[in-house]
Amino acid sequence: MSRRRRRRLTITTAVSLVTVIVFAVVVGGASARTRTADSFAAASADLTQAVDQTPLSDLESAVAGAEGALAVGSDLASADVTAAYTEAHDEAAATLTAATGALQAAQAAASASASESTTDDLLARLDEFRTAAADAQEQFDALVAVREQFTADVIAGGEAVLGDYADAEKSTEDALHTALQEVEGATGAPLGDAVAQATQAAAAVRSSAKDYRAEIAAQASGQPTGGDVDAQIDYLLEYATDYNTAEWGDYNSSGGDCVNFTSQGLLARGWQMDGTWSSTGPGGASKAWILTPTMDEYLQSLGFVSHDQDDLDRVRVGDVGIFDWGENGWGRDHTMTVSKIEYTTEGPVIYFASHNSDGQYRELMTALYEEHSDSTVKIYSIP
Repeated sequence: MSRRRRRRLTITTAVSLVTVIVFAVVVGGASARTRTADSFAAASADLTQAVDQTPLSDLESAVAGAEGALAVGSDLASADVTAAYTEAHDEAAATLTAATGALQAAQAAASASASESTTDDLLARLDEFRTAAADAQEQFDALVAVREQFTADVIAGGEAVLGDYADAEKSTEDALHTALQEVEGATGAPLGDAVAQATQAAAAVRSSAKDYRAEIAAQASGQPTGGDVDAQIDYLLEYATDYNTAEWGDYNSSGGDCVNFTSQGLLARGWQMDGTWSSTGPGGASKAWILTPTMDEYLQSLGFVSHDQDDLDRVRVGDVGIFDWGENGWGRDHTMTVSKIEYTTEGPVIYFASHNSDGQYRELMTALYEEHSDSTVKIYSIP
């Protein structure tokens, strides 16, 4: 082969080799760019999925609801539960801020142009967001759990007001009952409004009851008004089935111990013995201390207001009921003290602490119409 021909062949081979190398570089570069773009797109899709699966909006709503509810400063919830709700809110709010920051950083990374470095940055930001999202889910669950405790506590506090201030005007009691129903189903921002309404409604119930008590106290004389109702009821519940015979005797063998028991409760409340109503212990009691008709006359002489079975909205715990059992003919047969009141929209359900038929919670309508027949009651409001 001639020297010239060999040279042309060498040049041709070199050109072909360069062409192949260039082609490989071009194709390889394009393939790498495609893989980078695919990885970036996949990371962006993972971010979108992670956002969809993270309860950031739910956590934000729960935090806002806690802020609104706690801002009310409601006295219906206990201090311990309120403190726990405050702590859970603070932790959730901090987590929400961190998770929101991590999300914004990841979204900023996802808005960049696809490259190897931006893909690495997006993947790192995605990992940070996933960690923050897990924390957000944990804090959301914790905040919801404490929120449920808080709302239950508010409802229980409202129900306690309905029991303790059962002598409030019924319209105020109904308004509180409705407000508590709103609290039960409230979440997010509406929770604060519901708690505020319940708190205001509870204040209206207390105010109504206190006005009534002041009114009846102004008409009464001869015994201290107010007194320690809790001490009265605690005493009656303690000795309802286990008589305090050593101190006050037992009059069941001579007509019944019901008035003796009621009198002991009034003494525990803070009443003072006088020339009509007194006892020196077993066998040493006045008629007003142990006999229903005389007790009835004594309560009337003190100027106390009374209510019958058709007018129970002003009855409260600690009041005294005088009963006439219908099957016995006209007369005053039994005395009991109101020990518990349950609110219902139809009217109060009233229970009594009793001797003779011994018990802590003897229900009024059962006593009137099932245990006895055609019976009546008048319940004295004890101011």
